Amino acid sequence: MGVFKRTAALLLSAVMTVSFLASCGSDTAVSRIKENGGLRVGYCSCAESEDAPFVIDQEGEGLTGNPASKTASAIGVNVSFTRLKTENAYESLMNGTVDCLWNCLPPRKELVSSVRTIETGLYYRQVIMVREDSKIERLADVKGKKLAVVSGSDAQSELHNASVMESSLSKIVVCTSMKQVLEELASGKVQCAAVDEPQALYAAAGFKEGAVRFRIIETPIAECGLVIATRAEDADLCAQIAEKVVSMSQNDKIEELCEQYGLSSMLRSAIKDDPNKTAT
Repeated sequence: MGVFKRTAALLLSAVMTVSFLASCGSDTAVSRIKENGGLRVGYCSCAESEDAPFVIDQEGEGLTGNPASKTASAIGVNVSFTRLKTENAYESLMNGTVDCLWNCLPPRKELVSSVRTIETGLYYRQVIMVREDSKIERLADVKGKKLAVVSGSDAQSELHNASVMESSLSKIVVCTSMKQVLEELASGKVQCAAVDEPQALYAAAGFKEGAVRFRIIETPIAECGLVIATRAEDADLCAQIAEKVVSMSQNDKIEELCEQYGLSSMLRSAIKDDPNKTAT
């Protein structure tokens, strides 16, 4: 609970700053959204709908759907969601296909000056998952093992970047979904998996085949904070979103959503030493 309280306090100061910047110009972003008839939200996921809480269902639920819907309601418009691949999400933002990105990875260095970002207070970890009865206890123990990974996932990218780990494996099985990864683990066809933690936890919680349970090796392969992003010129939209995120954080609504989707263990403070990183 303290994570989101601290996040909200720092977000509040960021909202005031961004609101001032927005008041110095015209309401072009919000006006455009109203003229277009709705807020277009892009979100990133390689997972199938049953795999990830970041995927939007018809009710607009999840850690993206619920807060984004409330933001759109505050503006007085409907919301629509577009599922994007991580590698072209920011391109879709900059070319106007979507108005904002929600719960996505931070922008690449060359895009930092072109966008505004809002910290969400959530970390997105890429980790090793094993069966609960596995003897694998640390990253070094995967040497010589067969490993499964979802095609197109951030875990696959990080595994590729971690060349020492990749080269030490006996085989990499590339799967089409998190469900398939869990099936490979449960059957013993692979001994470990490189997974994106939120999707893995969510999928594992609903895995019904036999009495197999899974656990995460605590040392991550990689880790980064999730952000909400708008174009740099859309200060008014950034302020509207930040204000709603502040409200939900102060009322513990975001934490409740994490608990609802079984993701309490993925919570990390996205606020480090620099409060200006909250919204830039």
